[in-house]
Amino acid sequence: MTQRRVLLALRQASQVDRLLSVATGLCRRMEAELEVLADPARSDWAELESRIDSLRQTGSPARLTPLPGIDAKAVVEHARGHECVISVVVGRPKAWAKEGPDPWGRLDCPLVAATDHPDWPEET
Repeated sequence: MTQRRVLLALRQASQVDRLLSVATGLCRRMEAELEVLADPARSDWAELESRIDSLRQTGSPARLTPLPGIDAKAVVEHARGHECVISVVVGRPKAWAKEGPDPWGRLDCPLVAATDHPDWPEET
C-alpha cells in the first residue's frame, strides 16, 4: 500500500517555520508522510536537510526533494505525478502565480494556503 503524502512547496520567500508547522500538523492528522519541495540553491538548504532529518528521527516520515527553479506549475506536475499526494501546502497561492491562468486549478487534491491570513506579512 502506498503511503499517503502531503507536499509542502517552499518558495525563496516562504515562512519556513510556519509552513512546516502547518504541514507536519496536517501529516499527523491525516496519517501521511511529508515531502518538502524546494530549490536546492536556497541559502538555507542545509538547514532544511537538518530539519527533515530531525523529523525522521522523531518518527515522522519526511523527505526533502530538490526541485530547481521551483514554480507553481512544477509543484502541480509533481503532485499530479504521484497518486499518493493528498494535499499541497503553500504560503500564499497568489504569490506563486505569474501572469496567465491559475496553475493551482489543475491540482487533483486540496491546496492549503498556510499563510493566507491578513495578519501575516505579504509573501513576495
